[in-house]
Amino acid sequence: MQDELSQLGTATAAWGDRFGDTHLLPLALALLLHLASLVVRAGVWRGILAAAFPDRRVPMRSAFLAYVAGIGANVVAPFRGGDVVRVVAIRRELGGASVTTIVSTLVAETVFGAVVVAVMVLSAAALGWLPPIVHLPAAGAFEISFTADHALLAAGVAVVVAGVGLAAAEWANRHVRGFCQRVMAGLRILRSPGRFARVVAAPQVLDWALRVGTAYALLAAFGIPATLRYAVLAVVIDSISTALPFTPGGIGAQQGLLVFALAGAAGTSQVMAYSIGAQAVILAFNLLLGVIAVLVLFGQVRFGAVRHEAHAPG
Repeated sequence: MQDELSQLGTATAAWGDRFGDTHLLPLALALLLHLASLVVRAGVWRGILAAAFPDRRVPMRSAFLAYVAGIGANVVAPFRGGDVVRVVAIRRELGGASVTTIVSTLVAETVFGAVVVAVMVLSAAALGWLPPIVHLPAAGAFEISFTADHALLAAGVAVVVAGVGLAAAEWANRHVRGFCQRVMAGLRILRSPGRFARVVAAPQVLDWALRVGTAYALLAAFGIPATLRYAVLAVVIDSISTALPFTPGGIGAQQGLLVFALAGAAGTSQVMAYSIGAQAVILAFNLLLGVIAVLVLFGQVRFGAVRHEAHAPG
């Protein structure tokens, strides 16, 4: 753990030394593409919610604000704590809808995304873009190095978690019929292949293309050779680091993995500067959007009232 903290400190110092070399035009383009990606993701979730609650109106505005509120909370909350904010926010917007069903929509949302990530990882590995997995413990990422160094413990924890999950599912199936019905309601869109392809799969393909575009622009902004290979690697590594959310935003894991994977693109200090700088910019942007969304959702900022006052006589 000490090594990971030291590496993070080195990355921060390297970013500070190179901050003046940041190219603002590709940085602005990256933020614009990232915002477009968030809009697409929120639209996918809104479609899943509409399928789960056919008797309720699910406004795109509410879905977007709840989504970015959760994204912003994930900046400061480990273990994807922002998902709790997202559920609470959309439940309030939908007039007290079932929490169980809303949580199930988050599962439906990740199904196709997991397939896309798997395809990207396998494709990158097949093309020789990823380093051999046996070398990953040397990447300096706490989540991966700890798991590799304590494989038996990790396997035991996985078995226990799986056993508890199966026992809970069995108990729920026997004793909580209503619970199962609410869960299945959240997954309703999976039972309509045509609607799933139109509402979830196609937009998520666009979303992943926007993510790769964002990574490409960030590489250019921080002086790393901007190629499709390195952009895809950056997206794959971001997905891996956020899938192991021991730290807010996957901080630490992402830096170690990027230095390991982009070693051929630039020197270690330059890759470290890019890794911390790009992540800091995106996290700050997400946090800003999240704060605005929370203020709007919970009634502290009334933009409609502001516009009304601005146009009032006098």
